[in-house]
Amino acid sequence: MFQGCSRLVKKEDICFNLKEHLKQNVVQFDKNFYLQIKGIPQGSVLSSLLCSLYYGHMERNLIIPLLERVSKDITEDLLTQQISSSASTMQNLRDVAVIAPLRYLLLRFIDDFLFISMSKALAAAFFSMLKGGIPDYNCYMNHEKFCSNFDIGHQLGHPSNRVCVSEKGIPYICWSGLLINSCTLEVQADYSRYLINHLRSALTVRWQDRPGHNLKRKVCDFLRPKCHTIFFDSNINSAAVVRLNIYQAFLLCAMKFHCYVSELSYICKLRAQFYLKIIMRSLRYMYRLIRRRMHSSYGGHNFRPILNLQDQEVKWLGLHAYIQVLKMKQSRHKVLLSLLNSKYCAHKLTGNTSSDLNYAIERSNSSSLWRIKY
Repeated sequence: MFQGCSRLVKKEDICFNLKEHLKQNVVQFDKNFYLQIKGIPQGSVLSSLLCSLYYGHMERNLIIPLLERVSKDITEDLLTQQISSSASTMQNLRDVAVIAPLRYLLLRFIDDFLFISMSKALAAAFFSMLKGGIPDYNCYMNHEKFCSNFDIGHQLGHPSNRVCVSEKGIPYICWSGLLINSCTLEVQADYSRYLINHLRSALTVRWQDRPGHNLKRKVCDFLRPKCHTIFFDSNINSAAVVRLNIYQAFLLCAMKFHCYVSELSYICKLRAQFYLKIIMRSLRYMYRLIRRRMHSSYGGHNFRPILNLQDQEVKWLGLHAYIQVLKMKQSRHKVLLSLLNSKYCAHKLTGNTSSDLNYAIERSNSSSLWRIKY
């Protein structure tokens, strides 16, 4: 989907960086420093790159050839069944012979696989292969983390239909921080990792220098991780889901804003008007960021992301999200809430919202976020 980029790197530079990652990783424990002499540093970019190369080799040599063989066998079985059940006229035989090979999509992010197919038999074959493991590559499936939206059969020894189901009964497949609607293939962000601990534990507050300036930058930083093209592309998501994805990004941002301001209040208290300026700036920033991310996805391919969104919709969604989040902590944000409500009431979309915006702000559609402790 996205345009690749490359640059020339000297062999000497590559070898130098490899040596640094492998031989010069220093770990601090309490007040002591240790030099790692075995393994690759956890979280190192080198670890991810080597893992990707390793699994890519496994795909090319084992997984893809196996899927092609299984696909061919299933297709031949279908042909045999149709021929035997059809009338023996030449016209019917010609109709049967146009059955195409089974199509599938296999995606992988480092070591997390996503397999999509319209053939249950092919999907079951892929699952069975991973369940049995690939000893040649010392690759084995984590039986606690797999997810499927179909009955994989009791003979495989696993419960059926392991999916994440929303309050409205919508089934989702969880994959690499994404929630994929298994009925429509629309994509949303997975916020479940924030449910484990209080949100403030995920924040780093800068006390020194200019606290207000740092907060201004931080609020924009909060929006970036959930501002991927896949969430806003109208080729993938309906207008309602695009706006829901924006609203949820603002909900999390507003929660982080509250946590940051609460921690900051121990050393300084800034005026509500200053906080309002920061928030309004973040709303404008969000729309620019979305447009920039969508534009950067253009490349030399035929696929083009589509953005059907107005800046006023983004601002309205942001105002609504901030008000709903800060209302839960209104004793701390009384003046700021008054200023935000004035902006919200004066907005031209207030009282004249579309069904897509109403869907986005419906509380039940973001029930998982409202369980976050902040």
